[in-house]
Amino acid sequence: MPCLPVQDIPYIVDDMSLKELLRFCILACIFATPFICLYVAETMFFPFITGKNFLFRIIVEAMLGLWVLLMFVDATYRPKFSWILAAAGAFLLVMTVADFNGVNPFRSFWSNYERMEGLITLAHLFLYFIICASVLATENMWKWFWRTSLASSVIVCFNAYQQLAGKEAIHQSVTRLDATFGNSVYLAVFALFHAFIAMFLFFRDGKKNTFRWIYPVIASANVIILYYTQTRGTLLGILGGVLLTLLLVAFFDKEHPQLKKYAIGGVLGVVLLIGAFIAFKDSSFIQQSPTLQRMASISMSDNTTKSRFMIWHMSWEGFKERPILGWGQDNFLYVFAKHYDPNMWAQEPWFDRSHDVFFDWLIAGGALGLLSYLSMFGAAIYYLWFGRKHRFTIIERSILTGMLAGYFIHNIFVFDNLTSYLFFFGFLAFLHTLHAEEVVVEKTPQKKERAGDRLEAGDLAIAGAVVIALTCVMIYYVNIRNINANVALINSIRPEGILVDGPNGQKKIAMKEILDLGLFGTTEGREQLAQLAVQTQDPRVPENIRKMFHDTAAAEFDKELAADPDNVRMRSFAATFYARFGEYEKALEQFNKAIELSPTRQSTRLDLAMMYVAVRDYPRAEEQAKIAYDFANTNPDAILTYATTLIYQKKLALVDEVLASRKDTPTAYDSRIINAYGNIGQYQKVVELVNEKIARGFGSGRDYFSLAGGYATLGDKAAAIAAVEKGMSLDAGLKDQGTQLIEQINGAK
Repeated sequence: MPCLPVQDIPYIVDDMSLKELLRFCILACIFATPFICLYVAETMFFPFITGKNFLFRIIVEAMLGLWVLLMFVDATYRPKFSWILAAAGAFLLVMTVADFNGVNPFRSFWSNYERMEGLITLAHLFLYFIICASVLATENMWKWFWRTSLASSVIVCFNAYQQLAGKEAIHQSVTRLDATFGNSVYLAVFALFHAFIAMFLFFRDGKKNTFRWIYPVIASANVIILYYTQTRGTLLGILGGVLLTLLLVAFFDKEHPQLKKYAIGGVLGVVLLIGAFIAFKDSSFIQQSPTLQRMASISMSDNTTKSRFMIWHMSWEGFKERPILGWGQDNFLYVFAKHYDPNMWAQEPWFDRSHDVFFDWLIAGGALGLLSYLSMFGAAIYYLWFGRKHRFTIIERSILTGMLAGYFIHNIFVFDNLTSYLFFFGFLAFLHTLHAEEVVVEKTPQKKERAGDRLEAGDLAIAGAVVIALTCVMIYYVNIRNINANVALINSIRPEGILVDGPNGQKKIAMKEILDLGLFGTTEGREQLAQLAVQTQDPRVPENIRKMFHDTAAAEFDKELAADPDNVRMRSFAATFYARFGEYEKALEQFNKAIELSPTRQSTRLDLAMMYVAVRDYPRAEEQAKIAYDFANTNPDAILTYATTLIYQKKLALVDEVLASRKDTPTAYDSRIINAYGNIGQYQKVVELVNEKIARGFGSGRDYFSLAGGYATLGDKAAAIAAVEKGMSLDAGLKDQGTQLIEQINGAK
């Protein structure tokens, strides 16, 4: 049988089938993204955050490779222009410049495991936006995408209802639902978006769709879940979004007079509801509901409200330092340290966000960053109300505008996350698709010669090979190696995985290999290593293991601070670490540098004061404690530390004055106060304080042991033994220690 010439062999796959295959694969990726919210990576560090983000990045990178090949085959899939695309592109460009000119470009690019944001996430979101906008080419395809997203919300609602029924664990708190997000705020904004989209589809599908009544059911389910997240900012957001929707319909809908009447009635109903809530916010009905009680607690005197204003003020001060391009993403920690307000003592010790999206972008990208971010909202509103193509009805525009308003209000009080970003950029892609300008593609005459066909097929094969190779490299370096490091990190802090076999049969620290990679989770790994080093300082742990952990942690602190010398959080950890191990000179060096970077931060000065107490440098201890106390003299820890240093300085009259405001609280009877009196020989005062502590109901079994020590020192053995026996009767776990203490009392001189 004669062989055919190579040029006569028929092609197995023609251009059309290849195009459909590429398009199908991209669509499969796009329609998979709504279900990312369901993924919880149990084996990873920060399982509710890292798994979702890594999965999203891998999907987008795969989509990118497929899309590049699709554009190579068919030019109609190339990006089309819209002002939404221009706004999103400008936002990415501004943040790229801001991040690389920020305080810590590495952190700005990669972020960390806890947040998984940074420029790398913005780039993936932009790619997600532009690929969805190019491939989901019709409104009908977008409807199916939103239906798919609603299906994912049904699964999330089911999980949340299981939590509400007590059949599933709530992860963040006791009563605030968080489903598969691990954070009630993230679940709340997810529910907000889906409630509005469901109602949009209810009206957009029209009466011909017999299944359209399922949409209000899904919307209601999401609103109920939002209610039980108890997230005040999002509840205000959905209330404001609904009110704006009704107002827009009431003012502008002239085609549906009946609907307009309902809208006016709805506006009056919402206003009356708000008025009744304000009037009866102290009623038992509202106070007995956790959600309504949280809403009723909103006031200028509320601790959360006060902290928000303080942190926003810090953000404003930081913006004034870098007004044009800001500090770069994930660098709010430096602003928080430099402009720290001591009255924040009642809040978390470290904030890496301003809890306001707009201040976050003002800090991250300056005025240009915030304006470019807001331009995406502006472009969306423009196309909703003034776009010439695919015009929506007034009710549809109003619902989508209300959704954006609700999201906007929500963003005033919290920060964004991948789930809300996905929906926001997906919605922008939806509007872009419906209003983008058409791209004119010049058609070249078909070539008749077979050689020309082979040349095009050859070009496609080369392009395919290059794209596949680059995609695999990207997925590995951006995701796979970081996933492996993340899993290894969580394994390395489990008791069974802390040590691994090293050379010559010796043990080595498992985490060391992970840290040596220098990936973006290194800082968090070093914090975990420092905690392990402290935990291993137990006499039962072999000396060589203790030394290995100490030396390794100290070396990692040096590396971290050499790379990021202005990191107050890490310097504070290092100072506490060295003080714990009695390396006071090294601790003092870190304390002083931390104070230089954050002079108004109370906790650093209080820790330094207690270190001075440990080395018996009482004048310096008092000096640092006094400064911290003067910053905010309502801070119980500042009161306690200052009073302790005054006792060692034997300024006892001043001690009573400082503790006067805390006389009815456990602070005045803290063990540090009692121990300080004992250490300066004021044993009668020890007995008085412990007896008063017990009388006020603040005591425990162990406090009777302190009382026994005071009595024994004063020579009253009978009272001392009676106190020990009382402590043993209150806490069976103290029996052995109490028995030894009685033996010591009986044998004491």
